[in-house]
Amino acid sequence: MLSYNDNVMRLSRLTILNGSACTAVFAIALLTASSVPEASAQTQIDHNALVVQLGQALFNDHSLSEPAGMACVTCHDPDAGFSYPNSDVNQNLGPVPGVIPDRFGFRKPPTAAYAAYLPTGIPSFDADVQAYVGGLFYDGRAADTVAQAKAPLLNPNEMNNLLHNVGSPQMVVDKVRNGPERNLFRLVYGLNVFNRSTGQVYELIAEAISAYEKSDLVSPFTSKYDYYLAGQVDLTDDELRGLREVTGSFTGRPGGWHYPINAHCVECHGIPGYQTRTSDLWTNSCYANLGVPKNPNNPYYTMTDSNSNPVGYNPLGADFIDYGLGDFLYPLMGKPVGDLDEGDPLAIDGAFKAPTLRNVDKRPYAGFVKSYMHNGVFKSLEEVVHFYNTRNLTTVPGEVIDFTKPDPYAGLVGTPLWPHPEWPSPITMINPQGLPNDNDVNSMGGEQIGNMGLSDYDEQCIVAFLKTLSDGYVPPRRKPH
Repeated sequence: MLSYNDNVMRLSRLTILNGSACTAVFAIALLTASSVPEASAQTQIDHNALVVQLGQALFNDHSLSEPAGMACVTCHDPDAGFSYPNSDVNQNLGPVPGVIPDRFGFRKPPTAAYAAYLPTGIPSFDADVQAYVGGLFYDGRAADTVAQAKAPLLNPNEMNNLLHNVGSPQMVVDKVRNGPERNLFRLVYGLNVFNRSTGQVYELIAEAISAYEKSDLVSPFTSKYDYYLAGQVDLTDDELRGLREVTGSFTGRPGGWHYPINAHCVECHGIPGYQTRTSDLWTNSCYANLGVPKNPNNPYYTMTDSNSNPVGYNPLGADFIDYGLGDFLYPLMGKPVGDLDEGDPLAIDGAFKAPTLRNVDKRPYAGFVKSYMHNGVFKSLEEVVHFYNTRNLTTVPGEVIDFTKPDPYAGLVGTPLWPHPEWPSPITMINPQGLPNDNDVNSMGGEQIGNMGLSDYDEQCIVAFLKTLSDGYVPPRRKPH
């Protein structure tokens, strides 16, 4: 006689392969009728595996949008590091189209990988890192991956499940009830699961997607860097130098023996001072205003038609400013966003979440273009690192833009190397100190970004290291002694 666990796994396979309602009913009836032992550790493992399997199926289900045609994987493709997989859109736009072709959001999709490991809850001030920390999306508005999974399904510029211009979880629940995952959904959550309230079923849908995102299928820790930590592969000279520059440490861990060049990357893209694979997420989940310029090709600036898109249109056109964390937190406090009279007392306007650096270079083929920063304005890691290094500089050697001044550009002799920041806050865009101090071997670059004094070779080494963070690396076989 088959055990309970044997029945679960055999019948789950039948459900997936057959896909018929009678198979699912038979499977659940059999399990209900049999003598089910108390849940063991193996039973829980089997159930968790089924939840992940269900989440993966939902993540890839193109019938869950309105109209059908868009899935989570559309914007979060494994081959692109769970980011957007269309090179042309990344190159020419940045923000990506939703299921309605002429509708766009104003930010590019963040990676879905490793999100389940990040701090949860509404962003709050962390005294240790001196910044707001927590929450998901670029503005922290989702408390966790369950909340994050719910949002795109109801967004008019993404999967567009709206009824009378209001997001409708019921539409999503009905699609799952009648869709290809209905049998597996019942197997995982019970024959009568769809008799529960809409809110309860919608929560289970998001929980399954979240379970998949936390699994090894999405967050596997299989980069060259991970094999380096395990002592199974060596970094090249350039990659190792890049790691040391990123952490400011000879050991490659924050707080180690000072390396003479410090790019200050770990101040936002942090790892702990002790070695551990799953804690090396390469982000502190903090928020910062980096002075990123507007993306002039952002299609959201043209979405001004309220008739074609009553909920998701942009009434400000090209004058739209993305305030990031301020867009989320200040309304919760009852304060208008961008209120010039009250200013920015929390120093969060224009601040965006520092994403994980894992898979930052993951791409399906060598010539594939990825876009970077919250609005996709930059198109290569080389461009991003060079921006961090030279944001405050002009074409005149030694001239530094001071963004703490009321008019940072007044009196400049040279031409700025970069366009104006979207939100040039004198509060958050600190004035970098520049070249090293002879009395401090860890002072190269002074503050976080803007005038670090990194050489072209330093920048190349940082990019070389960042490329070691892509999952799917296969270490070479060690020759036997």
